[in-house]
Amino acid sequence: MRLIIRVCQHAEFRMYCGQHPLPVLRPGGERGHRTVKRSLDRKTRIALEPRKQPRQQRSSKVVDRILDAALVLTREQGTKTPTTLAIAQRAGLSVGSIYQYFPNKEAILLDLARRWLSSFPEVIAKRIKVAPPTNREEFRQEVRRLFTDTSRLYLENASLMPVIEAISGNADLRPIQNEYDDQIIALYAAWLQHVNPALEDKIASRLGVLMMEVGHVCRLVGLKKDRRTFDLIEDDVETMWLALVSPYLNLES
Repeated sequence: MRLIIRVCQHAEFRMYCGQHPLPVLRPGGERGHRTVKRSLDRKTRIALEPRKQPRQQRSSKVVDRILDAALVLTREQGTKTPTTLAIAQRAGLSVGSIYQYFPNKEAILLDLARRWLSSFPEVIAKRIKVAPPTNREEFRQEVRRLFTDTSRLYLENASLMPVIEAISGNADLRPIQNEYDDQIIALYAAWLQHVNPALEDKIASRLGVLMMEVGHVCRLVGLKKDRRTFDLIEDDVETMWLALVSPYLNLES
């Protein structure tokens, strides 16, 4: 219990409760759970890692019920952290069943954050599977399709953003953020090279970093406003992206 209390006193969970300004986290990377487990501070890892990984379909369904219930509650309660009891009740489980898989509610929220971050690679990869655009208007349409898909992830999970942002506020938990950064950047780079196969790797990767950073930070700003402002900011990001990458894509006007 002392370990759990100590972890809950870390900056990221104080920030989640609104006691500190929130830092910025961007989605991205391909390092997996094993890397995270090695990199996290041992006490933090013990206190926050799921107690056991589900090995059977039945166990996986239980974990999904827990995470789905927690996500629904975060959406309903906004910045208020749902209690373990509330999560158990919403999932139709006993508190003891929750503790079989998660040591505390913070571990549940972190697993939700991982789930959110891991949804981006598939969305971006879809753009690489279609025929490459042949002119700037077709590319603009592809960018808009990507924005539509990724914006849905932000808007439907807006209540998770304090958790997502807060992960980067503590060095012990920052490897969770790094799980996805490299993969997102690589996918953006691959997408640009799908459009222009002659684009150098170094340039494609640099553009991928900027696309990831600008897109994420601006959307976070938009989420703190109203929906109309979010949409306007998204239009601005699209304009910035197009201005940034179009000179490198050798597309017809």
